[in-house]
Amino acid sequence: MFKKIIVYSTCLSIIGCQAIENPLANVSSNAISSSGCAEKPIVSLSGKDVETVALNESTITKSGQVSASKNIGYTFTATTGQKLSYSTDADICIWVFTPDNEILKGGELSKNGKYIIQVAAPQGAKTFDLKMSLGLLETASSTPTESPTNNPENTSENNNSQSSLENDNLQPENDISQEQALELVQKWYAAKPRIFAPPFDRDLLNELATGKLYQRVGGEGGSIDWLQKYNRYYTYNKSAITNIMGFSSSGSRPYIKVRVVEELYLQGEKGIDKTNSGEYKIDYIYFFTKENGTWKIYNNENI
Repeated sequence: MFKKIIVYSTCLSIIGCQAIENPLANVSSNAISSSGCAEKPIVSLSGKDVETVALNESTITKSGQVSASKNIGYTFTATTGQKLSYSTDADICIWVFTPDNEILKGGELSKNGKYIIQVAAPQGAKTFDLKMSLGLLETASSTPTESPTNNPENTSENNNSQSSLENDNLQPENDISQEQALELVQKWYAAKPRIFAPPFDRDLLNELATGKLYQRVGGEGGSIDWLQKYNRYYTYNKSAITNIMGFSSSGSRPYIKVRVVEELYLQGEKGIDKTNSGEYKIDYIYFFTKENGTWKIYNNENI
Protein backbone atom coordinates (compact mmCIF):
# COMPACT_ATOMS: atom_id res chain seq x y z
CA MET A 1 0.00 0.00 0.00
CA PHE A 2 2.38 3.28 2.06
CA LYS A 3 0.10 2.30 4.20
CA LYS A 4 -2.13 -2.01 4.65
CA ILE A 5 0.79 1.21 3.29
CA ILE A 6 -0.38 -3.08 3.59
CA VAL A 7 0.46 -0.38 3.70
CA TYR A 8 -1.83 -0.05 6.67
CA SER A 9 -1.48 3.33 8.27
CA THR A 10 -2.70 4.55 11.55
CA CYS A 11 -6.41 5.16 11.76
CA LEU A 12 -7.72 8.70 11.54
CA SER A 13 -9.78 9.68 14.53
CA ILE A 14 -11.01 13.24 14.54
CA ILE A 15 -13.45 15.13 16.71
CA GLY A 16 -13.87 18.37 14.91
CA CYS A 17 -10.58 19.68 13.57
CA GLN A 18 -7.05 18.56 14.13
CA ALA A 19 -3.97 20.66 13.47
CA ILE A 20 -1.20 18.35 12.37
CA GLU A 21 2.39 19.33 13.00
CA ASN A 22 4.02 16.14 11.71
CA PRO A 23 3.13 12.73 10.25
CA LEU A 24 2.88 11.22 13.71
CA ALA A 25 0.34 13.61 15.12
CA ASN A 26 -2.45 11.25 14.09
CA VAL A 27 -1.01 8.29 16.00
CA SER A 28 -3.34 8.79 18.93
CA SER A 29 -6.77 7.23 18.66
CA ASN A 30 -8.13 10.22 20.62
CA ALA A 31 -9.00 13.56 19.03
CA ILE A 32 -6.69 16.49 19.76
CA SER A 33 -8.30 19.83 19.09
CA SER A 34 -6.05 22.71 18.14
CA SER A 35 -6.66 26.29 19.17
CA GLY A 36 -5.86 27.25 15.60
CA CYS A 37 -8.67 25.19 14.10
CA ALA A 38 -12.39 25.63 14.50
CA GLU A 39 -14.58 22.75 15.61
CA LYS A 40 -16.26 22.95 12.22
CA PRO A 41 -15.01 24.50 8.97
CA ILE A 42 -16.07 28.07 8.35
CA VAL A 43 -15.78 27.70 4.58
CA SER A 44 -18.26 25.73 2.49
CA LEU A 45 -16.71 23.72 -0.31
CA SER A 46 -17.89 24.17 -3.86
CA GLY A 47 -17.89 21.39 -6.40
CA LYS A 48 -14.82 22.76 -8.20
CA ASP A 49 -12.80 22.56 -4.98
CA VAL A 50 -13.55 18.87 -4.34
CA GLU A 51 -11.56 16.13 -6.05
CA THR A 52 -12.75 12.54 -6.26
CA VAL A 53 -10.09 10.04 -5.18
CA ALA A 54 -10.13 6.25 -5.24
CA LEU A 55 -8.92 5.08 -1.86
CA ASN A 56 -8.01 1.51 -1.01
CA GLU A 57 -5.27 -0.23 0.95
CA SER A 58 -2.61 1.43 -1.20
CA THR A 59 -1.43 4.88 -0.17
CA ILE A 60 -1.94 7.89 -2.43
CA THR A 61 -0.51 11.39 -1.98
CA LYS A 62 -2.33 14.58 -2.82
CA SER A 63 -0.73 18.01 -2.81
CA GLY A 64 -2.22 21.48 -2.67
CA GLN A 65 -2.30 24.89 -1.05
CA VAL A 66 -4.96 26.04 1.39
CA SER A 67 -5.69 29.01 3.62
CA ALA A 68 -8.30 29.90 6.19
CA SER A 69 -10.58 31.15 3.39
CA LYS A 70 -9.55 28.77 0.61
CA ASN A 71 -10.26 25.12 1.44
CA ILE A 72 -9.75 21.94 -0.59
CA GLY A 73 -11.78 18.73 -0.39
CA TYR A 74 -11.32 15.11 -1.36
CA THR A 75 -14.26 12.76 -1.69
CA PHE A 76 -14.03 8.98 -1.63
CA THR A 77 -16.38 6.03 -1.36
CA ALA A 78 -16.02 3.64 1.57
CA THR A 79 -17.89 0.75 3.11
CA THR A 80 -18.72 -0.17 6.68
CA GLY A 81 -15.74 -1.63 8.54
CA GLN A 82 -13.01 0.38 6.86
CA LYS A 83 -10.76 3.02 8.42
CA LEU A 84 -9.11 6.11 7.03
CA SER A 85 -5.37 6.59 7.47
CA TYR A 86 -3.46 9.76 6.68
CA SER A 87 -0.19 11.59 7.33
CA THR A 88 1.20 15.02 6.53
CA ASP A 89 4.09 17.24 7.53
CA ALA A 90 2.04 20.40 7.12
CA ASP A 91 0.35 22.46 9.83
CA ILE A 92 -3.18 22.14 8.48
CA CYS A 93 -6.72 21.54 9.71
CA ILE A 94 -8.67 18.49 8.62
CA TRP A 95 -12.32 17.59 8.98
CA VAL A 96 -13.91 14.38 7.71
CA PHE A 97 -17.60 14.36 6.83
CA THR A 98 -19.66 11.17 6.77
CA PRO A 99 -22.20 10.35 4.03
CA ASP A 100 -24.94 11.97 6.18
CA ASN A 101 -22.88 15.18 6.46
CA GLU A 102 -21.79 14.66 10.07
CA ILE A 103 -18.21 15.22 11.23
CA LEU A 104 -16.47 11.91 11.84
CA LYS A 105 -16.07 11.26 15.56
CA GLY A 106 -14.19 7.97 15.47
CA GLY A 107 -11.76 5.97 13.39
CA GLU A 108 -14.25 3.46 12.08
CA LEU A 109 -16.15 4.31 8.91
CA SER A 110 -19.51 2.93 9.98
CA LYS A 111 -21.58 3.90 6.95
CA ASN A 112 -21.54 2.98 3.28
CA GLY A 113 -21.27 5.91 0.94
CA LYS A 114 -19.25 8.98 0.06
CA TYR A 115 -17.03 10.73 2.59
CA ILE A 116 -15.41 14.15 2.25
CA ILE A 117 -12.06 15.22 3.65
CA GLN A 118 -11.90 19.02 4.00
CA VAL A 119 -8.48 20.65 4.34
CA ALA A 120 -7.78 24.20 5.52
CA ALA A 121 -5.00 26.24 7.12
CA PRO A 122 -5.34 27.61 10.67
CA GLN A 123 -3.80 30.88 9.43
CA GLY A 124 -2.00 32.20 6.39
CA ALA A 125 -1.44 29.94 3.40
CA LYS A 126 -0.10 26.41 3.74
CA THR A 127 1.25 24.06 1.10
CA PHE A 128 0.77 20.39 1.95
CA ASP A 129 1.30 16.81 0.87
CA LEU A 130 -1.41 14.56 2.29
CA LYS A 131 -1.04 10.77 2.25
CA MET A 132 -4.27 8.78 2.44
CA SER A 133 -5.36 5.17 2.37
CA LEU A 134 -8.09 2.83 3.60
CA GLY A 135 -7.58 -0.32 5.63
CA LEU A 136 -9.89 -2.99 6.98
CA LEU A 137 -10.49 -3.22 10.72
CA GLU A 138 -9.42 -6.85 10.86
CA THR A 139 -6.69 -8.36 8.70
CA ALA A 140 -5.22 -11.75 9.49
CA SER A 141 -3.23 -12.60 6.37
CA SER A 142 0.47 -13.19 6.84
CA THR A 143 1.13 -13.62 3.12
CA PRO A 144 4.01 -11.25 2.34
CA THR A 145 2.82 -9.95 -1.00
CA GLU A 146 4.91 -6.85 -1.34
CA SER A 147 4.37 -3.53 -3.04
CA PRO A 148 5.84 -0.06 -2.61
CA THR A 149 3.68 0.27 0.52
CA ASN A 150 3.49 -3.33 1.68
CA ASN A 151 6.46 -5.52 2.54
CA PRO A 152 6.89 -8.83 4.34
CA GLU A 153 7.60 -7.31 7.74
CA ASN A 154 4.33 -5.36 7.94
CA THR A 155 1.89 -5.76 10.81
CA SER A 156 -1.88 -5.60 11.06
CA GLU A 157 -1.99 -5.09 14.83
CA ASN A 158 -1.95 -1.30 14.83
CA ASN A 159 -4.72 -0.70 17.36
CA ASN A 160 -3.34 -2.86 20.17
CA SER A 161 0.21 -1.66 19.67
CA GLN A 162 -0.81 1.97 19.59
CA SER A 163 -2.78 1.71 22.82
CA SER A 164 0.28 0.36 24.57
CA LEU A 165 2.39 3.16 23.04
CA GLU A 166 0.16 5.82 24.56
CA ASN A 167 0.12 4.18 27.99
CA ASP A 168 3.86 3.50 27.96
CA ASN A 169 4.61 7.21 27.98
CA LEU A 170 3.64 7.17 31.67
CA GLN A 171 5.93 4.26 32.57
CA PRO A 172 9.55 4.21 33.84
CA GLU A 173 12.50 4.62 31.50
CA ASN A 174 14.36 1.63 30.05
CA ASP A 175 18.10 1.24 29.48
CA ILE A 176 17.87 1.52 25.69
CA SER A 177 19.12 4.69 24.02
CA GLN A 178 18.04 6.18 20.72
CA GLU A 179 21.41 5.20 19.27
CA GLN A 180 20.92 1.57 20.34
CA ALA A 181 17.40 1.50 18.95
CA LEU A 182 18.53 2.94 15.63
CA GLU A 183 21.43 0.49 15.41
CA LEU A 184 19.07 -2.44 15.98
CA VAL A 185 16.73 -1.29 13.22
CA GLN A 186 19.71 -0.75 10.88
CA LYS A 187 20.85 -4.31 11.60
CA TRP A 188 17.35 -5.51 10.76
CA TYR A 189 17.46 -3.90 7.32
CA ALA A 190 20.96 -5.21 6.71
CA ALA A 191 19.75 -8.72 7.58
CA LYS A 192 16.62 -8.75 5.40
CA PRO A 193 18.42 -10.06 2.26
CA ARG A 194 19.34 -13.19 4.26
CA ILE A 195 15.97 -13.51 5.97
CA PHE A 196 13.60 -13.01 3.03
CA ALA A 197 15.82 -14.88 0.58
CA PRO A 198 18.06 -17.98 0.76
CA PRO A 199 19.24 -19.11 3.23
CA PHE A 200 16.04 -17.77 4.91
CA ASP A 201 18.11 -17.46 8.04
CA ARG A 202 15.84 -17.97 11.06
CA ASP A 203 18.84 -17.92 13.41
CA LEU A 204 19.67 -14.42 12.23
CA LEU A 205 16.01 -13.49 12.57
CA ASN A 206 16.07 -14.76 16.15
CA GLU A 207 19.08 -12.57 16.96
CA LEU A 208 17.17 -9.43 16.00
CA ALA A 209 13.46 -10.15 16.47
CA THR A 210 11.10 -11.74 18.95
CA GLY A 211 7.42 -11.64 19.78
CA LYS A 212 5.00 -10.60 17.06
CA LEU A 213 7.63 -9.73 14.47
CA TYR A 214 9.37 -13.08 14.80
CA GLN A 215 6.10 -15.00 14.58
CA ARG A 216 4.90 -13.02 11.58
CA VAL A 217 8.14 -13.58 9.68
CA GLY A 218 9.58 -16.86 10.97
CA GLY A 219 6.64 -18.53 12.67
CA GLU A 220 4.43 -21.24 11.22
CA GLY A 221 2.70 -19.93 8.12
CA GLY A 222 4.74 -16.71 8.24
CA SER A 223 6.59 -14.84 5.53
CA ILE A 224 9.49 -17.29 5.26
CA ASP A 225 7.16 -20.29 4.97
CA TRP A 226 5.17 -18.51 2.26
CA LEU A 227 8.26 -17.60 0.24
CA GLN A 228 9.67 -21.12 0.43
CA LYS A 229 6.33 -22.73 -0.40
CA TYR A 230 5.95 -20.70 -3.59
CA ASN A 231 9.65 -20.69 -4.47
CA ARG A 232 10.01 -16.95 -4.17
CA TYR A 233 12.42 -14.54 -2.54
CA TYR A 234 13.21 -10.84 -2.27
CA THR A 235 16.22 -8.92 -3.52
CA TYR A 236 17.07 -5.50 -2.11
CA ASN A 237 18.79 -2.75 -4.08
CA LYS A 238 18.42 -0.11 -1.38
CA SER A 239 17.48 0.10 2.29
CA ALA A 240 18.09 3.37 4.10
CA ILE A 241 16.74 5.10 7.18
CA THR A 242 16.48 8.74 6.12
CA ASN A 243 14.93 10.32 9.19
CA ILE A 244 14.33 9.66 12.90
CA MET A 245 10.87 10.97 13.70
CA GLY A 246 10.58 10.08 17.36
CA PHE A 247 11.91 7.93 20.18
CA SER A 248 10.77 6.80 23.62
CA SER A 249 12.55 4.57 26.13
CA SER A 250 9.54 4.49 28.48
CA GLY A 251 7.25 1.62 29.37
CA SER A 252 7.17 -2.03 28.46
CA ARG A 253 7.59 -1.33 24.73
CA PRO A 254 10.20 1.37 23.98
CA TYR A 255 9.99 2.50 20.38
CA ILE A 256 11.61 4.47 17.59
CA LYS A 257 9.84 6.09 14.64
CA VAL A 258 11.77 6.23 11.39
CA ARG A 259 11.33 7.08 7.74
CA VAL A 260 12.63 4.37 5.41
CA VAL A 261 13.46 4.36 1.71
CA GLU A 262 13.68 0.87 0.27
CA GLU A 263 13.92 -0.65 -3.20
CA LEU A 264 13.07 -4.34 -3.36
CA TYR A 265 11.93 -6.92 -5.87
CA LEU A 266 9.92 -10.10 -5.44
CA GLN A 267 11.61 -12.79 -7.50
CA GLY A 268 9.75 -15.87 -8.77
CA GLU A 269 10.10 -18.69 -11.23
CA LYS A 270 9.01 -16.36 -14.02
CA GLY A 271 11.26 -13.49 -12.96
CA ILE A 272 10.36 -10.30 -11.12
CA ASP A 273 6.79 -9.87 -9.94
CA LYS A 274 6.43 -6.27 -11.10
CA THR A 275 3.17 -5.73 -9.25
CA ASN A 276 4.90 -6.44 -5.93
CA SER A 277 8.22 -4.73 -6.48
CA GLY A 278 9.69 -1.25 -6.62
CA GLU A 279 10.95 1.62 -4.53
CA TYR A 280 8.96 3.09 -1.70
CA LYS A 281 9.24 5.60 1.13
CA ILE A 282 7.32 4.80 4.29
CA ASP A 283 7.20 5.69 7.98
CA TYR A 284 7.57 2.88 10.52
CA ILE A 285 7.42 2.56 14.27
CA TYR A 286 9.55 -0.22 15.79
CA PHE A 287 8.78 -1.54 19.27
CA PHE A 288 11.47 -3.20 21.39
CA THR A 289 11.58 -5.69 24.26
CA LYS A 290 14.40 -7.16 26.31
CA GLU A 291 14.87 -10.91 26.02
CA ASN A 292 17.46 -12.64 28.21
CA GLY A 293 19.25 -9.33 28.68
CA THR A 294 19.30 -8.45 24.96
CA TRP A 295 17.15 -5.83 23.27
CA LYS A 296 15.23 -7.12 20.25
CA ILE A 297 12.52 -5.85 17.92
CA TYR A 298 9.17 -6.99 19.28
CA ASN A 299 6.88 -5.57 16.60
CA ASN A 300 6.61 -2.94 13.90
CA GLU A 301 3.86 -1.11 12.08
CA ASN A 302 3.28 1.49 9.41
CA ILE A 303 2.42 4.98 10.60
